Amino acid sequence: MNKENSNMPKKFKISFCTVCMNRLEHLKKTLPKNIEDTMTYGNFEFVVLDYNSKDGLEEWIMAEMSPYMDAGQLIYVRTRVPEYFLRSHSKNVAAKSAAGDIICNVDADNYIGEGFADYVNHEFMENQYIYLTVPRNFEKKDCYGRICVLRDDFMAITGYDEGMTDYGFEDFDLLNRLELLGRKARYFSNSEFLQVLNHDDVTRIENEQNIHSINQIYLRYINHYSSELLYLFKNGVFYRGVVIINHLVNSKSVYNVFIENRKFLYPISLQNNCWVQGSYIKSDDGIILKTKNKQILFTLISSRKMQNRRGEVFYERIEPEDFQTRVMLFSQINNRIKMEKNKEQKIIRVNDIFGEINAIKNRV
Repeated sequence: MNKENSNMPKKFKISFCTVCMNRLEHLKKTLPKNIEDTMTYGNFEFVVLDYNSKDGLEEWIMAEMSPYMDAGQLIYVRTRVPEYFLRSHSKNVAAKSAAGDIICNVDADNYIGEGFADYVNHEFMENQYIYLTVPRNFEKKDCYGRICVLRDDFMAITGYDEGMTDYGFEDFDLLNRLELLGRKARYFSNSEFLQVLNHDDVTRIENEQNIHSINQIYLRYINHYSSELLYLFKNGVFYRGVVIINHLVNSKSVYNVFIENRKFLYPISLQNNCWVQGSYIKSDDGIILKTKNKQILFTLISSRKMQNRRGEVFYERIEPEDFQTRVMLFSQINNRIKMEKNKEQKIIRVNDIFGEINAIKNRV
């Protein structure tokens, strides 16, 4: 698109892209309402990517949403390939299936509100060297995925980083690279555009690979601000690292009374931003961790507790909520490390090939 073209349209075509894996109950509530709230705008399409859902999404789309597909207002794309949900990849597939001048991501649990399309169009008509996003201090974190960007800019940075295969931060990474491209943030100013369906963290990660692949999690308390975590995967791989609660690091120090010493970008960090990785084997007596250079024996003290040769005791985390929280932590840290690396190295184009998959598009 030529951003200096004086003959630019009065209305950009906007593609509202939603990816969905087993989130039909959310989509039933949001999609019809979002389409109806956009009708007066006219030049739009909603792209729904069915990312191998098994909850009846296709049947519902065909039974209830056919009139919108017949009118070209809804584009339904489905794939039966992925076993687990990949956020970056799925969003890239949806974006590449879209035909609009502007791509706007709308999560399945989001309402966009009346007048949203007109607002988006107005902002890009005023200045096309921008992207639209949610303020980072906005209280509804389920809206953080709401990003509107020119299709040309999305393609220029090769979309979302498909190397980020875990949960979270893929949206912030996209924004960082748009900034490197020279685009500036504009923030949604109307909270009516940012209404969501509330749900728990279980729903957020229930289709992620880690929640199905991590077999056991062990924890060792080091002190009041740090703990060691050991993740044992079903495929015989382990990850081990020390996590730090940043605001507690100097909590017993007089220096921590000053506010500037208690401000942190993230509440929790991974020591050295690095996991120790290797393989493990189990025996009747315990577990042996193997890395390239050494082996470490953990002896079982009880069914849920073990210790190493230094006498350090590790406790298995078995309570469902605790287990899910630590899976979420593992996933977020991995994506955050990747995001920070991209930012530090000023990487704009992150993928050689992106948004590729075998899919069927029902475009009428």
